[in-house]
Amino acid sequence: MNPELACALGRVLRAKFEGPIAIVRDTRESGRQILQSLAAGIGSHAYDYGVMPTPALSVILQNTDAQVGVAITASHNPWQDNGLKVLGHDGGKLSVLKEADIDAAIDGAIGGRSTESPVAVRDVANAYLEAQLRAIGDVSVLRGQRIALDAANGAAFETGPRLLEAIGIEAVCLGVNPDGRNINEERGAMHPQALQEAVLKHGCSGGIALDGDADRCVLVDSRGVVVHGDALLLMLARPPGLVGTVMTNTALERALEAQGIGFTRTAVGDRNVQLEMKSRGWHVGGEPSGHVLLSDALPTGDGLVSALRVLALGERWQEILDGFHLMPSAQRGIRVTSKPPLEQLNELQALLREAELHLEGRVLLRYSGTESKLRVLVEASTVEVAETWCERFEAAVSHEGLRELGH
Repeated sequence: MNPELACALGRVLRAKFEGPIAIVRDTRESGRQILQSLAAGIGSHAYDYGVMPTPALSVILQNTDAQVGVAITASHNPWQDNGLKVLGHDGGKLSVLKEADIDAAIDGAIGGRSTESPVAVRDVANAYLEAQLRAIGDVSVLRGQRIALDAANGAAFETGPRLLEAIGIEAVCLGVNPDGRNINEERGAMHPQALQEAVLKHGCSGGIALDGDADRCVLVDSRGVVVHGDALLLMLARPPGLVGTVMTNTALERALEAQGIGFTRTAVGDRNVQLEMKSRGWHVGGEPSGHVLLSDALPTGDGLVSALRVLALGERWQEILDGFHLMPSAQRGIRVTSKPPLEQLNELQALLREAELHLEGRVLLRYSGTESKLRVLVEASTVEVAETWCERFEAAVSHEGLRELGH
């Protein structure tokens, strides 16, 4: 990510979409510079909505003439990173074909820039708040409760507390003092320990940790225990079915089957989940990370909406989770020097066949889409068994000559 690339993207978007282009950003120090570069490419059609969560951009796109929008954010990553998320006029991600078309045009758009600044817009907070309240539904049970919120010093540092106040929640707030460099630093969904301590210290009925752009959450119960992302999905599930990913724990699949609720898996990524939801007409989908998609809420996942819907279940929460236990698992991220097709790796394939015969669980092997890593997930009868199989797969990767030296 650099100013030239941001400017080139702006020029491409301006060429391919008519009307205003909406821009939001998180609290990273680099956000302002990227905004200026992006706007330099867009020209007078760039509209700056300031620091706002990614789901707020969905609301902007649904309520303005903007045909496309950009969120400047690296989500849960450290402050040094940054990125650009492009959403379409419906508030959701662009199709794969549209993204490929934009990507193909970027190289030819590098160089040259306008000197115009983006048009500042500051009237979206109320519309976003109202959209969140509609998406949550009945909040009467939440009024008067004490709930801890960790906004990760990210994009929801203002909108998050404001939503809790509007509902009538007594909020204990953490991670609401961004300085440009402390986003996700020992706070938020990646580091829920501070939230757990706050829930116990202040006697809260629950806690919510967001990531940097607030599109996903980690929930903590009144005992200060982190609720697994698959348990979160179970509490939000409803007929006819739920879409998970290859990372979804088998326990969720079995629990849904017992309730007569359908289940299917997709490849990792919220876009894949959303496409499958649409094709099947199902209402709920998500990933173990806490990124939840609700068809009757916002087109983009909203961490606060998902968490507050669960907290609004009240006593039903424990009833739904009664008897729900994750299948023990272990994971590895093995650094590799190349990414040949897995089906061509004989030793790995032989080990997979052995696992299918002897393992009470499943094995998932997949290359990371963003790093030079082979990711291994093993579910088994015990954590010890899962760890043993992970070690065997690590050894097989080494024998195949793929493992990066020193890792």
